[in-house]
Amino acid sequence: MILVTGASGFVGRHVVRDLAVDGVRVRALVRSARGASVLEGIDCELVRGDVTDPASLLAAARGVRTIVHLVAIVAGAPATFERVMAAGTGNLVEAARESGVRRIVLMSALGTGPGATVPYFRAKWAAEQAVASSGVEHAVLRPSFVFGTDGGALPRFLKIARLSPVTPVIGPGTQRVQPIWVDDLVRAVRLAAEHDGTSDPIELGGPEAVTWSELWRRIKTALGTRRPAMHVPFWLARGPAALFERLPPALLTRDQLRMLEGPDNVVGDGGASMRRLGLVELLALDEQLRRAAERQ
Repeated sequence: MILVTGASGFVGRHVVRDLAVDGVRVRALVRSARGASVLEGIDCELVRGDVTDPASLLAAARGVRTIVHLVAIVAGAPATFERVMAAGTGNLVEAARESGVRRIVLMSALGTGPGATVPYFRAKWAAEQAVASSGVEHAVLRPSFVFGTDGGALPRFLKIARLSPVTPVIGPGTQRVQPIWVDDLVRAVRLAAEHDGTSDPIELGGPEAVTWSELWRRIKTALGTRRPAMHVPFWLARGPAALFERLPPALLTRDQLRMLEGPDNVVGDGGASMRRLGLVELLALDEQLRRAAERQ
């Protein structure tokens, strides 16, 4: 039995579906009936719970061999990141130990580390530390941006590129990203769940690292549009971001601006950890964009 937390999220529902189709017994942790509805038609056991509720996690972890931990938030106050992602992972680790869980696969993120100052990355690092000190075999996955047709950032990017008279590129557009297709990420989760032992964090990215300017150009090519780009300096974007982060869903936050200003969001080991995991033949970026553009 595999327990998937964050099962109703973008990555979570892909993971649950992939495991269930392959005949794996899956227990999907959801917070609400609405979360359960997105898993309708998938052969899985639904269980209501929340990472901030230790009792619900203990109940969900009973009889489980492996936990795939995907819970994360992308906007909120620093205390909220701490409560949900950092302390929530600590709660899950305690439930795993008490229930005799043999393996934890944690979804972290490229950009996290001991010196992280952005609340999202800081909480991810705390989650990594909680899992590393758990005494349970584990794998930590650190992906770059995750692209897909039905969630994540890419559909929003496509909508902006298709409807906006100009394409707003935040900052100079020289920072690099390395988007990975959601199906490739799901394969990484499967491989990490099937492996034994504990290894260093596994950095995940697609076959190409591109600048933000190049990414926007390719998105527009996939859509067949030639709208001009307009660079928005980081300092000028902070005012609108302060407003947007108060309006759900948060289109852009000041923390996200700090992440964009930071180092390149690309794998730093040349793909070595992906190869050790067995993750090869990744979907090309232009094909990612083509598939997503077809769904617009």
